Amino acid sequence: MNEADIVAAINKNELVFYYQPKVSLITGKVIGAEALLRWHRPDGVVVMPDEFIPLAERSTLVCDITRHMFPKLLKDLLVLLDIDGSLTVSFNASARDFHNAFFARTVIEQMADAQLPVGSLQVELTETVTLESGDTIRSHIQPLHEAGISLAMDDFGIGYSSLDTLSKWPFTTIKLDKGIVGRMLDSEKNATIVESSVRMAHELGINVVAEGVENNAQYQRLLESGCTKVQGFWISRPLPLERFMAFVKEDIRWSGMPIGLIHMAIIDHVQWRKQLVSEAAKLAVMPKDAPQRQFPAAPPLSCDECRLGLWYRGQGQFFRSRRAFQELEQPHCDFHEVGKRLMEMVALGANLDELTPYLRELSGHSMQVLNKLQELENEGLFDMHSAHEQWLAHELHPSRQPETA
Repeated sequence: MNEADIVAAINKNELVFYYQPKVSLITGKVIGAEALLRWHRPDGVVVMPDEFIPLAERSTLVCDITRHMFPKLLKDLLVLLDIDGSLTVSFNASARDFHNAFFARTVIEQMADAQLPVGSLQVELTETVTLESGDTIRSHIQPLHEAGISLAMDDFGIGYSSLDTLSKWPFTTIKLDKGIVGRMLDSEKNATIVESSVRMAHELGINVVAEGVENNAQYQRLLESGCTKVQGFWISRPLPLERFMAFVKEDIRWSGMPIGLIHMAIIDHVQWRKQLVSEAAKLAVMPKDAPQRQFPAAPPLSCDECRLGLWYRGQGQFFRSRRAFQELEQPHCDFHEVGKRLMEMVALGANLDELTPYLRELSGHSMQVLNKLQELENEGLFDMHSAHEQWLAHELHPSRQPETA
């Protein structure tokens, strides 16, 4: 294979997209797909991208491929959104595509011309590409972010400075590398890496997709970790457009219960309490008239605005029928009322002796909150495993056929 073969493939329209489904671990539904290139040769052979993209990357041909395929992607996306308007499709871009500002402008303009919602498209860049890219390429990508088109870091975890990259680039999603996902059941160390990555993304307000999910055990572990989206052969191999459309229309429901997000809520609550107590204690030893007392670095004092409150009003509603969930709201709001009183006293010049009774009261409400969350988590874990076993036993899991079938 040489560059002339790739040029011929472009000219003869032999390149197509296959779509690998992504599933929400909250709803159990298909929420979108990753568009992956395939080369359909006239002899019937399907050439995988790792056989020709590296060659194209070494020249400007990769840009030719992107320019040729992007309009096709938008046409496919229009068809898919007619079936399910909530789907999001991601596609892989090269750093070469952003050597100038042309491609980002093209994406924005063509989506507007097609009247496609910006939330229906996501651009994926590998971590290695972003590590090797400079400020110029980052500036050429920024307009996509500003237009509302999300950016995903693919293969997260294989580079040596992922955290530094996340701090500099406008990523809205990280995709856990399939190698890390594949090894997470081999040892607790690997599992901790996955769980820590999920937690970090949660703290940053970034979505997480786990790639390369190939079996039930991996799926279950990710469900418990708080990961919210998965893709991999256990869900489905990449499918031609017509088969992906049929896949979506089947409306298959995977086993899903956002149990891992309860654990996230527990950690969020503990961190809120520590931050408030630390700030109150720091200010309480300052002079009564210290200006810092009037401008504390306190976490959100409203029970609706802290991370636990946002979860309770949002994704936590999955558990709204459960008694422990219903009994969580009052102690949580009482907890925040004491927090507000603490900061009011700090502003009025209270010292640690004066604050101590309120700190104890705060701890008491916190223990009630944590007890309810722990009760909810224990019930959820039991129900999740029970429901999943029933799901498998009734053969509700879809069959996975070879990609070329």
